Amino acid sequence: MYLIKVGQFANCLVEARNDLQHKSEIIQRKFTITKALLFKADRSSFDRLCQQIYKLEAEQKRLEEDAVVYNRLQQQLKLSPAYKKMLEIGARVEFEASSGHLVDNTDTEIADISFEEFLAQEKKDSFWQRNRKLRSCTT
Repeated sequence: MYLIKVGQFANCLVEARNDLQHKSEIIQRKFTITKALLFKADRSSFDRLCQQIYKLEAEQKRLEEDAVVYNRLQQQLKLSPAYKKMLEIGARVEFEASSGHLVDNTDTEIADISFEEFLAQEKKDSFWQRNRKLRSCTT
């Protein structure tokens, strides 16, 4: 379940990166066009074009701040154990696909269950049953 969420978060980061790149390209194009118009502008349109450049610079600054946040999130994701596990499983799947056989490894299988299901399983575990009885006897 956690690996699914990590995968979704990674996909979200990819979409955010693509969106940031697209916005950056648009701003650069607008900036280039506006600067070219500014050099050939008469006095009446000069002020308007300067305002457009100012707005584009402010938008570029916000985009750079968003990129800093994106980079920080990406770095935190790469350091997370769940992401490392996801990469490990992905590498194993690629290896299995390239070698043409499936490796039976039940130790690394990840159960896709909800927290409530996991909690119910733990409550049924004999260890917890014993400790609950011991705790109730001592109180």
